[in-house]
Amino acid sequence: MNKRVRNTILGTLAFGSIGFIVSYILDGAPDWNVVIGQAIGGFLLYAFLLPALAKKNKNIERGLYGK
Repeated sequence: MNKRVRNTILGTLAFGSIGFIVSYILDGAPDWNVVIGQAIGGFLLYAFLLPALAKKNKNIERGLYGK
């Protein structure tokens, strides 16, 4: 299992569990729409957005701010 797959699985689980905890604290019962939405958001973030940003920043030779 490569690093990207491992990070995607961990990000999905982390975002889903955070959504569960927050919805339980705020509503007194877990709202499953929030949990599933957070899990999907974590999947999209770790599977697509963060690797694309890392690749983009790797191509910049002068640093993040171009100095």
